[in-house]
Amino acid sequence: MNIAGNLPPPARIAIVGAAVVIVLAGIRVATPILGPLLVAAFFAMITAPAMKWLTRRRVPPLLAAATVVAGLIGIFAGMIIFLGAAFTGFIRTLPQYQASLEAHAAVLADYGIDIGRFTIWDYIDQGFILQQATELARQIGNIAVDAFLVFVGIGFLLLEAPRLAAVLARHLGPESAPYRHLSQSGKILIDYVVVRTKVNLITGVGTGLFLTLLGVDFAVLWGFIAFVLSYVPYIGLVVAAIPPTLLALIEFGPAGAVAVIAAVALIDAAAENLFLPRIAGRELNLSPFVVLFSVIFWGFILGAVGIFLAIPLTIAVKLFLESWEETRWIGEMMGNGDWEG
Repeated sequence: MNIAGNLPPPARIAIVGAAVVIVLAGIRVATPILGPLLVAAFFAMITAPAMKWLTRRRVPPLLAAATVVAGLIGIFAGMIIFLGAAFTGFIRTLPQYQASLEAHAAVLADYGIDIGRFTIWDYIDQGFILQQATELARQIGNIAVDAFLVFVGIGFLLLEAPRLAAVLARHLGPESAPYRHLSQSGKILIDYVVVRTKVNLITGVGTGLFLTLLGVDFAVLWGFIAFVLSYVPYIGLVVAAIPPTLLALIEFGPAGAVAVIAAVALIDAAAENLFLPRIAGRELNLSPFVVLFSVIFWGFILGAVGIFLAIPLTIAVKLFLESWEETRWIGEMMGNGDWEG
């Protein structure tokens, strides 16, 4: 007896909505476990082409996976060393900007900003910084465990990917719609990440070069931060532009700050509109509201992991919804309206 079919539409919607809420609540509670697994799956997907390239050259799968994981570890270790050295140097130079602030005091006063006599450290809560540093040191063990789980997960996923694909093809059928949809979804997500990385590289390098030419201190650091935070749509680059804008204001006055804001906006616009091609046609189209909402939503559910993986997760949900006639309209509503369903 089909009980669900006999229920009125509002009741079915209420039941489905309640189930979704329960699942999302469970995901949020399980974030400490799901977070590392999602990160591992993400990096396993984007490094799968490197794994295939090695195995095609008759490198044993175990050695190929170890090589890919070792390469990722090397990249992240280099990033951590660079960021640690750069931020240490930045913190040490903060008091040196006192002279620049005093030099621009008269100019800032014309804009209604009276900085008076103060030092940089008067506006920095040193107790808060010390507290956060202590908390970070306390969490080092947890971070190390998560990192270990992520890299081990990447290695196992790279090794298991061919077997999992074969199992799915055998049970679903290589010509079946679900299997073709899963294969297409994986390719779309990989293409998105690759192209997104290229666009972010243009944004980061362009920002770093402009700041270097302008003479803003730690230009390479700000360019790198722009590259990383550009994975967060709309919000990321705005946050990344705040430190160099403040430094330009201190070093060169309001004109320098305006120049940084204008340059970052132009670089981002050029990267997004000139260098970002359409990927996989309609499947990757997301409305601007959905993009912004996805960052807030997945950030609430999964924390920092959700913020950086918001777009890939939303694309996966959209493709999932478009797999069935009953939910296809929801997937279409998530699009930007540039195509006809």
